[in-house]
Amino acid sequence: MISLSPASTIKTAVTCANCNLDNLCIPKGLPRSEVGELGLLVSRNNMCQKGGAIYHAGSPFRGIIALRSGSVKLVSLDSEGNELVVDFILPGELLGFDGLANDRHNCTAIALETVNYCHLPAAKIEILATQTPGLSHVLLQRSCSQFDAQVQKMMLHRRSADARVACFILHISDRLKQRGYAEMEFRLSMSREEIGNYLGIAHETVSRIIHLFQDRDLIEIKSKQLKIKNKKELFDLFATTTPNSPSQGT
Repeated sequence: MISLSPASTIKTAVTCANCNLDNLCIPKGLPRSEVGELGLLVSRNNMCQKGGAIYHAGSPFRGIIALRSGSVKLVSLDSEGNELVVDFILPGELLGFDGLANDRHNCTAIALETVNYCHLPAAKIEILATQTPGLSHVLLQRSCSQFDAQVQKMMLHRRSADARVACFILHISDRLKQRGYAEMEFRLSMSREEIGNYLGIAHETVSRIIHLFQDRDLIEIKSKQLKIKNKKELFDLFATTTPNSPSQGT
């Protein structure tokens, strides 16, 4: 039996300086000297269970949220009260920017599974900005990146339904790869209905296309576990499918 000394059983506390997501989260782009200031004000290891809301539309701006694990859907409501999926947030990504402009959130952030997140409270952002000159620039970059992503999403809505689903799978794969996770096999925490809502197509169409992709041996799905079997063909399908083709579903 191996004996462990007391020191070896003590886990090093996770901080912004040693977090494995620091190259994707708020610290990315900040000088090391400023990361320490950030770490003093961030609240860590906050939990939200599946189906719970991190914040609600119309609530006061809560601050910037950085996901450490799990996934979240960002939703809004149209004039008739129908839910619109605005985005899916993965580990290492930020949310909360929808509350910056008017000090109230425009969307609701709902956990798709149990999530662990860090929280930079709204009241401390202004304080931190004066102590870390690079923070304002970093937050502006992140908010602009999310705007660019929404532009790309609008362009995607001009493509066929097949191309939208292929692009969605590839996009999730690439984002997970950037964060050090497996890119060829991963769990889709969102439902077919949520994917269809996000892509602007019926969930029956999403199911049909996924079955088609499986029949063509492009992917394999067991429960919510998705395995990409031919990433090149998926990419070719997206790249060669023209906008507004007859295969587009509604």
